Order: sequence, then structure tokens, then C-alpha cells
Amino acid sequence: MVPTTSTPTPAAAPRAPAPTAESVVLIGPTTYEVHRADRVVGYIDIVGGVYVALAGARYDHAVEVRQSIILDTAVAALALPSAAA
Repeated sequence: MVPTTSTPTPAAAPRAPAPTAESVVLIGPTTYEVHRADRVVGYIDIVGGVYVALAGARYDHAVEVRQSIILDTAVAALALPSAAA
């Protein structure tokens, strides 16, 4: 026997976007602040066409850990365990 009516398929609940591992905020004309888990892990300065990653919670104490022409690469450098020291 073939059913004569169809039942509507319930709509799936929308998924929440996955939380980002870090956030990058422009805090000055040439400076980004990188946050991870609600704390500052470093800064990125734009010098010419180069992104300079600086590890540390305070800008005046941050240490250069990488230079890159790609912003995402500079941000990723701040995720490395050696950058946290």
C-alpha cells in the first residue's frame, strides 16, 4: 500500500558557528592585538609589507618571534608554545 499523504521532514536546528581559536583586533593604524582564550598572547606590527609577530601580553615587553608577508602566518606563530615563553 502506498501512502497518499507525506509527512514533512522536520527542519534541522541551525548550527552555531564554531568558536575561533583566536581573535585579531586592529588597535592602531599598523598594530594588531591577538587574543586567545580571552587573554592577549601577542601583537602584530605592520612594517612596510611585512607582518612582525611579537609574543607577550604587554606590547612594551613583547618579543619578536616571526616575520611574514601573510597575516595568518604571523598569527599562527603566536600559537606556538615557544611564543608563550
